[in-house]
Amino acid sequence: MSYRELRKFTETLRRLNYPQSISIESFRTPNFELMAEVLYWMVQRLDPSIPIHDDINTEDDRVEFLNGITTEVAAKSHI
Repeated sequence: MSYRELRKFTETLRRLNYPQSISIESFRTPNFELMAEVLYWMVQRLDPSIPIHDDINTEDDRVEFLNGITTEVAAKSHI
């Protein structure tokens, strides 16, 4: 992501009252844990009853996490 996109993303999270302060520097290197935390938070805002596999220790767990979120958001959004 460009600096401009990162700045806009972090500002949007602040406006949405994301519970932690996220700096642009947090995304200078790949940071799956932070991305997963933000995705989890966003999905919980959409619908707190959505079951999410939150174990992201291995590559397979990460794939399962992303597939689960994608499936649930698509179903809730009627996509």
